[in-house]
Amino acid sequence: MEESRFCKICNKKQAKYTCPRCNLGYCGLSCYRHKEHSDCSEAFYKECCMEALEDQDVSSEEKQKMLEMLDRLEKEEVQNSDSNSDEGEELSERLSGLNLDTDSEKIWNRLTSKEQAQFNQMMKDGRLGNLVEVWTPWWDVKKVKIRDVDSEKLDDKTPDVLSKIPDISKLLTKSKPSADIRNNLVNVLFAYVFVCRLYNGTHWDCPRESALKLVKGSDVLSKNSVCSSTSEAIQLGLINSECKQSQEFLIELVSDVTKILRGPGRGEELKFVMAALSEILQLLKKCHTLYKKDDREEKQLLFLAIKKLEFYLGWSQKCGMILHSVIPELRLEHGRLKEEFQETIQVKKSIERNLSQLRPPREDSKLIEELS
Repeated sequence: MEESRFCKICNKKQAKYTCPRCNLGYCGLSCYRHKEHSDCSEAFYKECCMEALEDQDVSSEEKQKMLEMLDRLEKEEVQNSDSNSDEGEELSERLSGLNLDTDSEKIWNRLTSKEQAQFNQMMKDGRLGNLVEVWTPWWDVKKVKIRDVDSEKLDDKTPDVLSKIPDISKLLTKSKPSADIRNNLVNVLFAYVFVCRLYNGTHWDCPRESALKLVKGSDVLSKNSVCSSTSEAIQLGLINSECKQSQEFLIELVSDVTKILRGPGRGEELKFVMAALSEILQLLKKCHTLYKKDDREEKQLLFLAIKKLEFYLGWSQKCGMILHSVIPELRLEHGRLKEEFQETIQVKKSIERNLSQLRPPREDSKLIEELS
């Protein structure tokens, strides 16, 4: 469900109503009167009272009392807002000097018990997830019949393709490339889109962690595996211990790989593949420079992965159009996985319904009765 359909106050229920003053979507009266919306709601009530005073035939003393009451409510509201700002300043002072990315435990310890309880409740009911903007992948482009060339160049967030790419003919002087390279690339791209989605597009903010997860998430890069089919390449990604996420999340990654292989079209069929492989190579090289001499094992793993990526880039530049032959296979695999997932959900629901019918005996019922 889209975020815009949720109540903007509680982030739990559907926004059935819209405030006529600020166009805020809310679910009911309690949220309309919430302190986050008090600036608007209190002003609305005040206007209603003023209109009622003007319309009704009341004495000047009654009008004066009503105005004094409204003025008192307004002052209380200002005091409450000031106290809330003081609390915000106090929190900022408590968190000053801490790194929000690395000092998570220290930050948690400096929160009050009330703030910790609020955080846990928001995480439990899903409101915390609604605060994070979901990243839109650069390969997730929509086809349009009419396009503005200038605006498209500005909106294009595709990673740059490396200018210096090894010549595959010089790397393979005595033999031909294996036919399994296209399947191996599917496995590498699966690990790439997994990392991009997992870090919500912020994988460059933590190059060491994301690069290692990418390499270890691909059996082709970390274990020298050779995939004899497209299905095997995907299955290796699904069962990889580094790719522990929901089955639904992993299945949709197959669609992401398909979009990268398909490219934007219009004579640029290899643009996305070359861009993805270029970004992977740059990410691995960045991570490699961060390692010290003592970390020999992981540094060697990265070094070998870098050499493979350089080879795959050279191969894709020369023979990349062969990758389009696996797109129909990927679509079939994606459809099969989705169908199996839906069947699993149906079976699970059926089992849960049957278990709910097997109710335990009542506490006051006698299992054994003594006969006289």
